[in-house]
Amino acid sequence: MRSLDAHSDIDAVRDATDLVQLVGEHISLRPKGREHVGLCPFHDDRTPSFAVVTHKGNAFYKCHACGAGGDAFDFVRNYHKMEFPEALRFLAERAGITLKPRRTPDSASGDGDSPAGPSAAQLREANSLAASFFRKVLESSSAGAVGRDICASRGISEAMIDAFNIGLAPDQWDALHNIIRKRALSEATFSAAGLLKQRSNGEGFYDAFRNRLIFPICNEVGQPVAFGARKINPEDEPKYLNSAESAIFQKSRTLYGLHLAKRAIIDARQVIVTEGYTDVIACHQAGITNVVGTLGTALTRQHAKILSRLCDTVVLLFDGDEAGQRAADRALEVFFAETVDVKICVLPDNQDPDDLLKCEDGVSRLRMLVDIAEDALEHKIKRFRASLAAVAGLSAKQKRFEQFLHELAELGFGAMQGVRRRLVVTQLADMLGISPRDVEQAMPRKRKTTLHDRSDEADGVATVAMTEPGIELEDGAVKPARRRAEHDLLAVMLVAPETARAEAEALGQFDAEQFADPAAKFIASDLFPRVQRGEAITMQQLLSMHDHPRVKNLLTQLYLEGRRMCGDNERAALEQLVAAIQTLGGHMRFEAYHESVNAYRQGKSSSEDAVEAVRNLVEKRRQQGLIAGAISGAARSSFEK
Repeated sequence: MRSLDAHSDIDAVRDATDLVQLVGEHISLRPKGREHVGLCPFHDDRTPSFAVVTHKGNAFYKCHACGAGGDAFDFVRNYHKMEFPEALRFLAERAGITLKPRRTPDSASGDGDSPAGPSAAQLREANSLAASFFRKVLESSSAGAVGRDICASRGISEAMIDAFNIGLAPDQWDALHNIIRKRALSEATFSAAGLLKQRSNGEGFYDAFRNRLIFPICNEVGQPVAFGARKINPEDEPKYLNSAESAIFQKSRTLYGLHLAKRAIIDARQVIVTEGYTDVIACHQAGITNVVGTLGTALTRQHAKILSRLCDTVVLLFDGDEAGQRAADRALEVFFAETVDVKICVLPDNQDPDDLLKCEDGVSRLRMLVDIAEDALEHKIKRFRASLAAVAGLSAKQKRFEQFLHELAELGFGAMQGVRRRLVVTQLADMLGISPRDVEQAMPRKRKTTLHDRSDEADGVATVAMTEPGIELEDGAVKPARRRAEHDLLAVMLVAPETARAEAEALGQFDAEQFADPAAKFIASDLFPRVQRGEAITMQQLLSMHDHPRVKNLLTQLYLEGRRMCGDNERAALEQLVAAIQTLGGHMRFEAYHESVNAYRQGKSSSEDAVEAVRNLVEKRRQQGLIAGAISGAARSSFEK
């Protein structure tokens, strides 16, 4: 549990952060009633199940499918895999707030590494230092002249050098290493980040990047996580030297320039994907800013998952027909697996985007080619038709047709479900000139398991595995009726604390220790005293008090459930409160609670009928000597109205 009184800057940062705007920078949101909804970034979401709630000053997010929930700090921590201090610094910088100085264990200093290796925060800090060093070399030193000349010769403007933070690694073995040693920073951290390499004799380190133009590779918030380094000396190999993968950098999940392109992608509902750093930079310089680049790989399913939360269509740019054909199958695999349309745009005469944009009418030609880009499935079928025309005889054509369907099955067609599958089947049938039923019957059912698929197995709800000290939050032995009543009571207390406070006499008959569900008990132990003291209650405060994902997820779930049950209706809140109190006190059977109050919830009875049913049940138990004074005077008088 975290004390808010000791961290006033946390409150300031939270108050200054617009959660809808923050989340909207990472996924596409649309307003829906009092909420903003979109595809959940924490699981493989196919239909919008993620909501940002800003009701009565209670700002939090909640996924109705995977359960993820929390505030602005939780979103940044879970989405970007940051620890709390790093998330606090990021949001403070974003809001223009200067934090009070305090010592943190996540620096790249020599005493910061743990036995398990440097943390993600330490790796990011090391990369940030290196990026600043490379940039200063390009800008101010005589050694940077060669890099500035290269940028000028390629037509890269000063604005693009600034935007993409392009730098230069000097032609020295220890330029960066000397900086690290002078500052007494951890060599092991910079080695783990791929910035230093150990000498062959095991004694000391040297710079991994030397005499190369440096392109920092950033995460979605613009923090350097890796580097691409282009050779300057023609005799050096390879042409591009990239950082090795690390805890904060995986090529299959990282897209070059995404931090700069994200807003344009969301606005256009479309992203253009190229194959190189300079192609991305050239497009941005030409004013086509919804452009990102892959890092030596084809578009992966992990890439597609990230992009599908921002847009509907991915256009892949390729330098020539042969490259386009090789990429079509991989693009189809992505298309079949993810809810995003994939198109193939093959540039003429083996040009790359940078070459094309240097032409007099390059910008308009590129936009036109993107507009007429071919659907990946159509691209595949066109190639199939060409191969079909090249064979003679009915049997040969039938074999080619079966081979084609087998290729589609191998790429994942069989795994498609629902409306998307039916739409694709219809499209295939129209293109092939056969009926949709024939396509379904002829399609093989099996599909190979690819390395692609195995790499996805680790995907899931990106919650930080943290624990509150001294508590266990899982207990499968709690009866569903009991858990439901406990949750109902807390839900009403969250959305209608004034109503709950008026019923303090009834609440006083039991305390948090009587709760059976451990997570609900943990919340109740904090919430009960606040309600009884008459304190103002906001979700931001409650979420910031707890680190455990289960507590955060339950809090957000309870608030939404309470709002659904009660809305802004005090009488409805009172009905729910009394029903929950009676159930928890053991004074009426759950079946009766279900039949009476839930009938009202489901619109099968009026509120008056529900209240009357609860009152009759309570009176019956009283007459049987089972209860005494269980309902406060305020509640009783409300029944008589």
